[in-house]
Amino acid sequence: MSFVKFFMDKDIVLVIGSKPNSIMPNIIPKKIYVANGAAERAIIYKEKKPSPYIISITGSAGLKIDEVRERITKLKPDELISHNGKIKLENFFDVSWVKNVKFRFIEKKGLDIQKQYFSKMTLRLADLGLIFGSGNIVFGFLRLLYALIIKRKPPMGLTTGCLSILIALSENSSSKVIVTGISLQGGKHYYNFKGVFPSYRGWADAYLIKRLPIKLKSRILTTDLNFSKVANVKLI
Repeated sequence: MSFVKFFMDKDIVLVIGSKPNSIMPNIIPKKIYVANGAAERAIIYKEKKPSPYIISITGSAGLKIDEVRERITKLKPDELISHNGKIKLENFFDVSWVKNVKFRFIEKKGLDIQKQYFSKMTLRLADLGLIFGSGNIVFGFLRLLYALIIKRKPPMGLTTGCLSILIALSENSSSKVIVTGISLQGGKHYYNFKGVFPSYRGWADAYLIKRLPIKLKSRILTTDLNFSKVANVKLI
């Protein structure tokens, strides 16, 4: 994990994801949003003075994964947001831990928030990632038909990492948002987890982030070269 210095001249919010070998800005942001198991990366900022307000964003599926839950436990964030409805934190954490963490939840993996910034058509078109990001167009096409016609699934929408970006932008309307550890492409997590971030989700994330309203996207900065190129935002 490498670091880059960035001199603040205004309010800064930091969003952290789990891409390996990501650059961690050497700053003291006013607030941090951290996705799933990337929670561990926020510990270095919690130790700074003054300590920023840290929000961990995850869901019940993430908390069932030891590698994710253990990192959130270790971080002890100020707040935890569940993106798929109300969950009983005592099923995943000690009661003493839960008492010291503010909890709130949003429904449907944040689709209601996403609909404030993307049209229904845009959200549905992002599902084409199942075709163009699967590595096999025929298989991807069949998978998309299955999701739409058989399962009647709602749009995939943003992954937890990019949903964290959207929440940070919407809750901090006057702040610049620095994104690190998110690259808008498939790949592994930096921590020891056998699962991977699938390419079709990276395709969908890229499709949506590129179409964020300019008033939001203009406030994004990133330490990731691919994110900068794909989303056309400033690289720091």
